[in-house]
Amino acid sequence: MVLASCFFQVSENKQDIESRTESAPVASNEPRMPEVIIDKIRNELTFVDETGKPVSIKTRIIEEEPEEEEEAASSHPPMTPEEFEVALRAIDSLGLGWTPDTVPLIKAKSAENENTLLSAGFDEIQEQYPRLPYEVYLATSYALTGNSAYAEAAGGEDSLQKKAKVVNEVIIDTDYRTGFFFRSAIKVPYLRDIDWEVVYKLFERGVEGMPGISYGLLALSLQDPFYTGRSTPSRHLTVAVDESLVNKLLEILSEVKSRLESARRLTGILSKQQTLEEKDDDSPKP
Repeated sequence: MVLASCFFQVSENKQDIESRTESAPVASNEPRMPEVIIDKIRNELTFVDETGKPVSIKTRIIEEEPEEEEEAASSHPPMTPEEFEVALRAIDSLGLGWTPDTVPLIKAKSAENENTLLSAGFDEIQEQYPRLPYEVYLATSYALTGNSAYAEAAGGEDSLQKKAKVVNEVIIDTDYRTGFFFRSAIKVPYLRDIDWEVVYKLFERGVEGMPGISYGLLALSLQDPFYTGRSTPSRHLTVAVDESLVNKLLEILSEVKSRLESARRLTGILSKQQTLEEKDDDSPKP
């Protein structure tokens, strides 16, 4: 197999492209090297193949939009602990909770509360407290890690401590804690979603008859654990499975689920033990 190589060259005007495409042919014993020429002035990308034939296409650069969350955080002052508690308990009273993401999202705690996300009361809270998701991130991060690096953004360390006390009462439970550290502590992409479809194949290249097989396509969405809001948050991978592979996956996932449940119970026991030890250390000595 012969592999053709190519190189990139930045061109500032059209004459450069024309001069290259009309240059004298190379020696017959040396194949012409394909070229990719970028014309910044005309926003054109030109491909020149081994025969010297050029093909030009228009290019368009899409600049990254600023993050709405960052704009909201910078355009509003820190909430007071009192405002924060009122807003947080108002969200909780609607049957809504928070996701443990870097940019927390509001979710319904149960299917019965789904319609609340479209209610006038919820819209009013969002309008009145546009900085709330950012404040939730600051308070939950401090409550779970003890890191006060964002104290200034929260209005000072005293304010951050008061807000952390509120999220410990309203937001943070075992599920939230697990989700938070799963997203922040791991260093590899994690599976965020799976889209799927089932295909029935009628024709196949090189086969005269009908194959007549069915298989599934799984589109895996992988979340970048180092997502900062300025890079692509996820990438996608599509794989094919048949019924036997699906059964094998179910067996494996069932075992993983069982082990995770055992680990969860053990984590709960260790957390209670650690809490008791901390209380003993803080108690006055006789």
